[in-house]
Amino acid sequence: MHLFPTLVFLFLLFSTYSPCTQASSSPAIDELESGYNTILDENDQIILQSGLVLHIGDQYISEDNKLYEIVTIEGSLAKARYIESEPTLSLEMEIITVQGAADSNQPIIAIYHTHTDESYIPTDGKSTTPGEGSIMKVGDRFSNRLKELGYQPLHSKTLHEPHDANAYQRSRRTFMKLLERQPAALFDLHRDSGPLTSYTTTINGEDTARILLVVGRQNQNQATTLQYAKKIKANADKTYKGLIRGIFMARGNYNQDLNPRSMLLEMGTQYNTREAAERSAALFADILPSIITPKPIPASPAPNSADTPLSGATSSNDQSTTTGTFAENTSPTEEAGITLTNILSIIGVVLLGIIAYLYLSTGSWKEARNKLYKFYKYEFTNFLGPQRKRKD
Repeated sequence: MHLFPTLVFLFLLFSTYSPCTQASSSPAIDELESGYNTILDENDQIILQSGLVLHIGDQYISEDNKLYEIVTIEGSLAKARYIESEPTLSLEMEIITVQGAADSNQPIIAIYHTHTDESYIPTDGKSTTPGEGSIMKVGDRFSNRLKELGYQPLHSKTLHEPHDANAYQRSRRTFMKLLERQPAALFDLHRDSGPLTSYTTTINGEDTARILLVVGRQNQNQATTLQYAKKIKANADKTYKGLIRGIFMARGNYNQDLNPRSMLLEMGTQYNTREAAERSAALFADILPSIITPKPIPASPAPNSADTPLSGATSSNDQSTTTGTFAENTSPTEEAGITLTNILSIIGVVLLGIIAYLYLSTGSWKEARNKLYKFYKYEFTNFLGPQRKRKD
């Protein structure tokens, strides 16, 4: 029975490493219940309007690639200081492509929605529709276009309602299930809140909702995910200038701690039409081949109609694990090394915990060593069972 405290300690230790547990840095409230926040620069010029909850230290890369940091917040008004321009987002940035991707493989692109009730007022008559938010139809459009481009879209419509502070904990379980399919990238599609002027543009002569990329600051993958967001914006700026309104680095993790290739997309505001958001989803899909190489197929133009039937959604019962390779500077060997390092770290912590327990329970290193020896000699041997002598 002396080992019972040790077993309890080990159980608690491993419980804290469970990836299904919600990360403590997840935002308690990630967006306003109504209205929106306005961020001003040092000259009192508006640089961002969004329904996202703001915190001092949050940063924003604007459409023209200027980096700002929030320094004060009073009610719905925040002030930000200019830090620098982002040279890595210049239009001369080299396009990233996958090296050596097998032509027979279709990269899996996972799509899900943490806030499944979000809708568009001009089209749906209200900003939220519990159980059937039209943001999921925007996901359908994204999925359709990905299919046409040679990807294997995996669109989850699992509901995570109610729309509250625990929505990310519920969507975290969906995220984990999607990860089992080894997707090349994951996108959490949302609808922001704010004035229409902040989220509308015209591309190819048509009204299009703008997109905000959101990166969580409180996760170990922040640097990698931010570089990923910058690559997306740089390539979008080359093809559809103005489609990406910027990159917001918010407090929290938005489940990005589970995979650095995940991205939260704010697809317009509640005052955009759903058709405008669907159009931006199709254009956003057109950007991905410059980042993630799809299976080569004849190219087709981005659809303009919102009535294309869903053909890109993949059944959740499909057990195929065909994937593509993400265009990041991380090789499978490096990823395996990271995993091994994590395992060794856990083992090391466990061993240190056992040693600390033995020392505290005995009061001296000598007694701790004797106790460990007795455990090995008697209890471990009894666990394996008595050795039987071999009969000749």
